[in-house]
Amino acid sequence: MNDQETVADRELRRAWAAANAADAAADARDTSPRGPADRDETAWVAPGWATGLALFLIPVAVIFGGLSPMATDGCGPDHCSAALEHALAGIIGCLYATLFGTPALLLASWALPRRMRFSTARRIVAWCALLPPVIVILMVFTLPEG
Repeated sequence: MNDQETVADRELRRAWAAANAADAAADARDTSPRGPADRDETAWVAPGWATGLALFLIPVAVIFGGLSPMATDGCGPDHCSAALEHALAGIIGCLYATLFGTPALLLASWALPRRMRFSTARRIVAWCALLPPVIVILMVFTLPEG
């Protein structure tokens, strides 16, 4: 009985080693540092600044974007130019991106691992989170004539 368990145990070990040989070879080729030397001590900077700016920009974008349909008051809802209607539709679309996309991107920037190899991705995601409210504000201030 003991010999059978040993043979079965050996077969299981060989099958496991064969299945994981590719992973072991990839780990052997990976030369990136592990442990404390790879830790990014300034990982909080970009998400922190982006979150702080978002706390200011999002309410401003929501207020200005919410008031932007008042641009049609002078021309009436049926007599406004197509450029104004398209700009207002774009503002509404960017408002949705502001309300749903910006928090998701900020959350992703905080959730990325605190490793040096993710520092660029963390910065890009954090600063891209600010694009929708900035675009809303810029679009409101550049609305075409009605």
